[in-house]
Amino acid sequence: MENLNYTWPKIGNDNAISFLDKVISSGNPASTFLFVGPDNLGKSTIALSFARNLQKSLGIEDKEGSFDGDLHVLDLEEDKKTISIEAVREYIRTLSLSSFSNGFKIALIKNADYLSEESKSALLKTLEEPKEGVVIIMLARDLESFPATITSRAQVVRFQPVSAETIYDYLILNYNTKRTLAKDLANYSLGRPLSAIKLLEEEGLYEKYIDKAEKWLKVLEGDSVNARMAFLDEFFKDRTWSKEAVERAREILDMAESMERDLILVSLGNNNSLRYNALREKIENLVRNSDNIAVKSLNHLKLIAQARKYLKTNVNPRLVLEQIVINL
Repeated sequence: MENLNYTWPKIGNDNAISFLDKVISSGNPASTFLFVGPDNLGKSTIALSFARNLQKSLGIEDKEGSFDGDLHVLDLEEDKKTISIEAVREYIRTLSLSSFSNGFKIALIKNADYLSEESKSALLKTLEEPKEGVVIIMLARDLESFPATITSRAQVVRFQPVSAETIYDYLILNYNTKRTLAKDLANYSLGRPLSAIKLLEEEGLYEKYIDKAEKWLKVLEGDSVNARMAFLDEFFKDRTWSKEAVERAREILDMAESMERDLILVSLGNNNSLRYNALREKIENLVRNSDNIAVKSLNHLKLIAQARKYLKTNVNPRLVLEQIVINL
């Protein structure tokens, strides 16, 4: 195959990009890929680049939206708990149609973790008998929600968090960010470059998250269950099982987990890589005025890990968070 220069995003995930570049150059891509890793690492962005580069490898130019005509996206609807079998069946029917540009038909399934069990079974039949010219790309946080019958038929591409140094350099080079803010955002984003960029671009968003974390820190300083419940009432009123509720519950668990990590780091004298660097003085003060803070934080981390398991088994997000704040 002609050695073409393919276009890829420029921040992180170098190993994944290098692998996909070789896949395209081979001229024989697998029929199914499973992109696995935390949100905001760029899985979707790289999947779209992969799709366009696959078409480019066939000499197809993107004229009059021809690439978009062969790109079919399936995602979880906002008010649904799972991607239904009805949606998957209609999706499979669409993939059976001819290519718009006489190239690859790309099936991009976002939030594939949310495929219902029936949907996975229906999709498996398509994976077992792949249609020529169809490439399926599923995006997921991890492999736990997929049966071996699916993962064994997919080429798994793992996405890893990007180093804080890489994100820091990217923000300074591409956004002319002040060094102090770039460092804070790089640490706060936990290796997820798209999170750092979103916090930078949306005015007041970073400050909003820091304010929430500061209020959570005050909750940890006291022993009042009422204060903890008041925090929850302020920041999480949703009592539904919606995707939005689950995502927001995960955000709060991420915040709580990171705060416990920061407390442990400070207690060990490591103050240089705090996620909540903007709250360093307050964190240091809590550590100084607390007994056995590291032990308490380790116990809290166990509670948070259990809460994540409950979320994965579809326990109501509000109830999961209530158990956390009551048992801290």
